[in-house]
Amino acid sequence: MGITKRFLYLLCGGIVLLILSLLTNNSLTVFVIYNLICATLLIIDYFISVNESDISIERIGTDKLSIYEKEAIGVQIFNKSNYNLSLELVDEIPDFYFKTENIIMKGTALPREKKNFQYFIFPTKRGAFTFENIHVKCKGRLKLCTKIFKVSLKRDYKVYPNMKNLRKYKLNMCNNRSFKQGQKTLKTLGKGTSFESLREYVAGDEYRKINWKATARGNKPILNQYEPEKDQHVHILIDTGRAMSYTVRGFRKLDLVVNTALILSDIVNQNGDKSGLMVFNTNVDNMIMPGKGAGHRGKIMDALYHIDNTNQTSNYDEAFYYLKKKERHRSIVFFFTDFNTLEETESILKVLPIISKNNLVVIILIKNESIELISSLKIKSKEDLFNKGVALEIVDERRKIINLLNRKGILCIECAPEKLEYTVVNKYIQVKNHSYL
Repeated sequence: MGITKRFLYLLCGGIVLLILSLLTNNSLTVFVIYNLICATLLIIDYFISVNESDISIERIGTDKLSIYEKEAIGVQIFNKSNYNLSLELVDEIPDFYFKTENIIMKGTALPREKKNFQYFIFPTKRGAFTFENIHVKCKGRLKLCTKIFKVSLKRDYKVYPNMKNLRKYKLNMCNNRSFKQGQKTLKTLGKGTSFESLREYVAGDEYRKINWKATARGNKPILNQYEPEKDQHVHILIDTGRAMSYTVRGFRKLDLVVNTALILSDIVNQNGDKSGLMVFNTNVDNMIMPGKGAGHRGKIMDALYHIDNTNQTSNYDEAFYYLKKKERHRSIVFFFTDFNTLEETESILKVLPIISKNNLVVIILIKNESIELISSLKIKSKEDLFNKGVALEIVDERRKIINLLNRKGILCIECAPEKLEYTVVNKYIQVKNHSYL
């Protein structure tokens, strides 16, 4: 039990009586009686006020949260009593991985009313987290005391990749331009490998697309029109080893990659293709064969929400052979990883032909903007000179790595963290529209 400000004000009234009794040399009897009355009222308030059985509490709202997004956690209280309840609620939140806002929920529940309360959290780590107890503080009917209950409301919340960003990417891109919202399914005629229709030849069309039989029948030039192939297999490979153990702008590389992988998977399926997923480190931790539909998307989500990085060197050899064994179709492979040195790149290039021989491989690297910033700073001291020299070496090494991969026929792109999602989806559309396969 606790006491309220109203009770403290009553006690202050007793102090005033004590001072008056001392000034008038009267007996302290009035002061003692006054305090006894206050204590009696406090006890009465405690016994006539709400009990735990007079309230019913449950968690409401979704248990699926998005990382790095402001999310609402809801609680509903049903007031079973016949009088107003002045309430304060505090939830027990798992340590470290959540920032909070308005954690103390305050409100008044009318008699027989269901009252909703909410506060906001900002998840900083993917995975499953258990929220357990709700602490409830309720004022007495006379507003002199407070009762505190601890109610067990265990519920698991899953923090997924940033699902809210997906709304931005249900978009269209034609002729390799940027996305614009509200357009129809991704489609570009005239490019691709799948026959779509016939049309008349116009100046500037490619002669190799002329349909000579249709031209002879119609006595005018007729052209074959193509569209990108449907049901194309698109594999997303995620390296969870040391390459993904670093942070960029306060965000973990792996979190950025997981968000991008989920968005790419949705766009691939929206475009009529099938998306697959492989997560690997020293071993292949999970592989989902290409598919589409709500059930397939659920599998992708469940595979991605809890993965974590390690500080170990990944086994590319095993991962590539595993993919080759499972996949018999000619596919597009988006490979999220990173390389620090030319030696690492050359060692990976030795085993990369395992999958690049029969598939189009696109390697995605995230730009280290802090290194590039240091490499562009003006020199003001010996320390600046040393730091800039090291940074320039790293940037130059990085450039050599990308050039080496491109010379070997491997598409390699490096992009800033905030442009990762756009860049990867745009590259997928480019590959589809330009018939690299």
